[in-house]
Amino acid sequence: MSQGHDSHHWVVEEQRTLDATSSEEFDRIAFAMRALALLRPPMTVAVYPKTSGLSVEQGRDLCAEPAGTWAMLGIGPNASRAQIALAVAELAPEGRRPWLLDLLVRAGP
Repeated sequence: MSQGHDSHHWVVEEQRTLDATSSEEFDRIAFAMRALALLRPPMTVAVYPKTSGLSVEQGRDLCAEPAGTWAMLGIGPNASRAQIALAVAELAPEGRRPWLLDLLVRAGP
């Protein structure tokens, strides 16, 4: 999928929907934002509430080549802490993923 807007062109390279639910009560958006603050990914990331599920979209900003990347993380009201952590950890450089995933899953609300 590509989109032209003003002088920006975006390309979606990957889009996934993760299906895991939890009835645990916690602020899922705040959890994702804290995880992103720890991660500090080298990209622009938008986090938004969804009505169900958890989705991740990643792509490139063609006007910011070679390293202009972005991600959108949609978080449903029943997304599990582990699935949010996994989605955020996948935005990290590969060498940081294992310890970051462990840290995020063990983190409190």
